Order: sequence, then C-alpha cells, then structure tokens
Amino acid sequence: MSTFVLIHGGWHGGWCWRKVAKNLRTAGHEVFAPSLTGMGEREHLWTPEVGLSTHTQDVLNLIHFEELSQIILVGHSYGGTIMTLVADQIAVQIDALVYVDGVIPEEGVSGWMAFPEQRRSDMLADAKKLGGERIPSPDPSIWGVTEAQDVAWLRALCSPHPLKTMLDVPQLGQAWTRVRSKHYILAGMNNNPRFRTHFNSAQSQADWTTEVIDGGHDLMVTHPNELSNALDRVARSAREH
Repeated sequence: MSTFVLIHGGWHGGWCWRKVAKNLRTAGHEVFAPSLTGMGEREHLWTPEVGLSTHTQDVLNLIHFEELSQIILVGHSYGGTIMTLVADQIAVQIDALVYVDGVIPEEGVSGWMAFPEQRRSDMLADAKKLGGERIPSPDPSIWGVTEAQDVAWLRALCSPHPLKTMLDVPQLGQAWTRVRSKHYILAGMNNNPRFRTHFNSAQSQADWTTEVIDGGHDLMVTHPNELSNALDRVARSAREH
C-alpha cells in the first residue's frame, strides 16, 4: 500500500494522529507520525534555537533513516509549512502532498504575519509567562474541539510552541510544486480566512484537488474516520498515476 508521513500542527505532537494512524494501518498503509523537536514527547529537547530548519530536518531525517520513498506527506496547520519545506528538498521522493487545513507557506513571509494583530499581541503576552520563547497552548475550543473527552486529551498533551518557528522566514523554491499530486482538505466549520484562502487558491489550479470535511480545525481529533477515508482515497489515486 502507501507510506504516509503525518506532520502535526502547532502545539500538538505526533500523538494527535493516533486515531487516523490506526485507521490507515488497518487499511494496510505504513504510517509515521513524528513529533517535531520541542513538542510532544520531545518537548524536553526544546531550545530557543528550535526553528523552521530544525523541524524541517526532523522530517528529512525520519525519511532518510527509515529509507522511505514514494511518500504521501500530510501536513496539518503549521505542519503544512514544514511539509512544503521538506518537499522542496526531496520532491522526487514524494508521491503526494495533502494539506489538512494546512498552511501553504510563501517565500520570504513568516508565519507570524498571518496571525491577526490582536492574536500576535496575546501570544507574546502569554509567551512571557514561559520566558518569552515559547507560546503556551490555547484552549482547544479555538480549534473547534468541543467533546469533553477530546478537550481533556488536548489539554493534557498539547505543549508550548517554539516562537522562533513562527518568526522564521521560510526559504522556499519551486521544486515542491512539481510533486505530481497535491490535495487540500478544508475544515468547513473553521472560519479562519487564512485556510479558506489557501483552499480557494488550490481550487483554481489544475494540478490540485480539493475537498471539504464539515468539522473544525482539528479534523484528526474530531473527524478521524472522515479524514482517514480522504487520505486513503488520495493514496489510491496516487498509485493510479
């Protein structure tokens, strides 16, 4: 079957893919869900120097040492940035890119600039509580998570996010655009215009496919079956090509 590398978003870790990874493995796929440096079970490895290049290298190293090829990269939210930076370096090893309400980075534009001014101010104020270099996790309700069990899970396991990754300016070429299959999954109940803009842009390009899952931003938590089915369809389509 296919090889998936699932890249989590801000404040999360590889653990957030648990339900989706189980479904994909049951369907016969090989699945890797790394936690990026300073997050998840690797929270203790954080230093103020952890930035975009660190997280990009995390995934590149996984792919190298596991000797992976013909990969389907999946990036949720901030993970879309890391996925794109990875694909820009090893596009020939990637069969498909799947953005799950994910960020499509712009060359020379930091992720920080995409946040509204008030949100940036609030995050900096919160970061001061941790020494100014990491941003504490917001309440899971911001991601459309409302079920008590899921809320408790995220509150227990989300970790502070390294501020430097948001301030870093991505160095990005065009190699990633040559990955033959690119798919955007929009969380239909997430009202963040950033992701709607990415979705609309993807819809307008002939080499992209798109779909909407009617849930909040954290689809892998709240809609794991629908998301797993969508990823399985992408895998089947990629094999056909």
